[in-house]
Amino acid sequence: MNKPHIIAFATQKGGAGKSTIGTHVASALCYLYGYKVAMLDCDYPQNTLHAYRSHEQGLLQSDVAFQERLLKQGITPYPIAIASMEKAVDAIDTLAESDYDFILVDTPGTVNVVGLTELLERVDYIFLPMEADMGTIASTMSYMHILGNFTQAQRPESNLRGFYAFWNRFIKAEKRTVYTKTESLFQEKGYPLFNSRVESLVSIKEKRSTMFPMPEKELGKLGLGGLITEILQLVVGKGKVTPSGKRISFTPVQYEQPTPAATETLDQNTK
Repeated sequence: MNKPHIIAFATQKGGAGKSTIGTHVASALCYLYGYKVAMLDCDYPQNTLHAYRSHEQGLLQSDVAFQERLLKQGITPYPIAIASMEKAVDAIDTLAESDYDFILVDTPGTVNVVGLTELLERVDYIFLPMEADMGTIASTMSYMHILGNFTQAQRPESNLRGFYAFWNRFIKAEKRTVYTKTESLFQEKGYPLFNSRVESLVSIKEKRSTMFPMPEKELGKLGLGGLITEILQLVVGKGKVTPSGKRISFTPVQYEQPTPAATETLDQNTK
């Protein structure tokens, strides 16, 4: 039986897009890359993932075109389980008995919750979406400082191998200084930051689905394709072949550098 890769999407504040990003990643892994996937929704009381699935289950009962599309795809939708944070580890262990390749966990948008410590030690990798907003950057760095105490390097009994932030809601038209200065600060502090940047476009929410993947071309255009490949290269390994026959290879993007006239600075809270 496979030992599943257990990854979590986490933030220290709600509304950062972790549930939407997690859904796109899960759907791509399952429906495009051929992995056996399960999701665990621990984001009480919103249980956003469960709400997404419930909406689509309603469409299956009323929308013939939706039904036909699912039949044509020919892949059973991955399961979405719900658990409180206190029971999250038990829920992961139960799912791990079912031979999944990936278990994706959606965590609450706060660190002040019972059971989080145990969860942090149970997952393999944690990914943190971050916007180019001073408060969000400071919050992400604060959370990463906490996560550093739960890695295998600090606790031999922990499964946590690493944690990585990535830019979400990236806007190409914005001045780049905030990005480059944050990246320099992260490098100075030793906090890992992915190369991938997920763009801020309406289609990310409009085409979010737990039963279908976003088309690969659109995933690539939005930066989601790069993020998924970067995650796979980290977790599975560069050059490995996915069950659907795709070879994993991530090519970093060279982003445009800011002009000398850009003068944005980081909030003192990030230092």
